[in-house]
Amino acid sequence: METLETACLYGADAVYLGLRGGSNLRALARNFSLEELPHAVAYAHEKRVKVYLTLNTYPHDGQYVVLPDPIHAAWDTGIDAVIVSDIGVLSMVKRLAPSVPLHLSTQANAVSSHAVNAWAGLGVSRVILARELSCGEIETIRRNTRCELEVFIHGSVCISLSGRCLISDYLAHRGANQGQCTQPCRWDYAMVERTRAGQYMPVGEEDGFTFLYNSKDLCLLPVFEKVMALGLDGLKIEGRNKASLYVATVVAVYRQARDEYLKDPEHFQVRPEWIDEIAKVSNRQYFTGFFTGKPGHDGINYDFKGYEQSHHLAARVVEVKDGHVTMEARNPLIEGMVLEWLSSTGQRQSFVLRGAFSEDGAQTHIKPNQLFSLKTSFVPKPGELIRKPFSEGDRVMPGREG
Repeated sequence: METLETACLYGADAVYLGLRGGSNLRALARNFSLEELPHAVAYAHEKRVKVYLTLNTYPHDGQYVVLPDPIHAAWDTGIDAVIVSDIGVLSMVKRLAPSVPLHLSTQANAVSSHAVNAWAGLGVSRVILARELSCGEIETIRRNTRCELEVFIHGSVCISLSGRCLISDYLAHRGANQGQCTQPCRWDYAMVERTRAGQYMPVGEEDGFTFLYNSKDLCLLPVFEKVMALGLDGLKIEGRNKASLYVATVVAVYRQARDEYLKDPEHFQVRPEWIDEIAKVSNRQYFTGFFTGKPGHDGINYDFKGYEQSHHLAARVVEVKDGHVTMEARNPLIEGMVLEWLSSTGQRQSFVLRGAFSEDGAQTHIKPNQLFSLKTSFVPKPGELIRKPFSEGDRVMPGREG
């Protein structure tokens, strides 16, 4: 729920979420329960943010039994659309919740206007296009369809075609198409000659080049004016497996970029500080995917499978009252640390942690999850985040996201 609240606060127009029980492609994420869904939808709608429910797995016959409850919940709670990949799921949603709009998942791999128009003929109101499309190809599709179009502009990229991968199923017996991907594309591979068991030979073009399938993260911010010129109906940011600091930072940057473009498209320029800002959150290095042409070696991070980031979450604002700001610590904090307020309006302000106190008195060493208060020169909103720079040696985290 906190990630959803953060997305709403920092500028999202819509959020997409999944339910527990194997009905979406992020079965390992912190999904919502059926009991939590009404509150989540009501909260987002109160903030004038739409909610899309993902039912985007490719279920086998025995797995359809879990779908009626989420579909009925979508109907009952006023979900703004359901995202599907499978035509059988599409048919079930139309039958059980006929008034709920249908969006086609990128997992369905729509790469042409012919496919988009065919899906529209089946009742789909919006198609989330495959990631394997160039700017020119998207432009052609836009010109030849009246269906709403959406594209991914930021986040992880699967090495397989639109995420339809079998490697996890084969190596770990956990199916990516049922939402259980173990990301074997991020594993470190070596070669073994059949008669020399245990003698591992590195695979690659140069020393250390062993992460053969480890794609960099998609980031279309450097070409954002081209994205906006396409006249798309939705710009999608990966967020369901991400921490709240990631969501706040990335959503805020793209919101600022979009708003500035709409004010003056002719003179729009991507600000260097926006590029710097998204480099501060966890990433596997960035590239522009297929948008600027087929990627080559520059799209793969061969020598490192982990994340890079320069900042982590220090605290979250809980309450602002009587000149004091109450926060909940998310990492250990010590008096004298330099922290930074991440405003939901784009403002950034550094400050030194001094004069923190709680019901137990002055606090010089604050533990994670501990509530504390202090006076600040700025006035934040509840839910806004405070971040802290990593020390130089902590900027790279193998196989871990913060």
